[in-house]
Amino acid sequence: MIFVTYKIQDGEHEYFDYSWFSKLGTQSDYDTGAIKDKVLIEEVYGEAEQETNKYFVRDWDTYIQVYAVKNITPKELHILDKVGVVAK
Repeated sequence: MIFVTYKIQDGEHEYFDYSWFSKLGTQSDYDTGAIKDKVLIEEVYGEAEQETNKYFVRDWDTYIQVYAVKNITPKELHILDKVGVVAK
């Protein structure tokens, strides 16, 4: 299971968003290139067009990039759900 941190640029504002995936693979899969940024972005935000090191999502009119991918345990996911970071 992986926990993904996205960096969002919306005009002059930058912020982070988060998601998790239980069936896409592990951090090691991401590190070796088996899981692509485009897949992680499109799973959450819809169709994206690559521009340099980030992706543009027309429906959101924002630039999004994968900031970090980390392995996560079910217990850690439960805590993040409990404090409102992600929903299970």
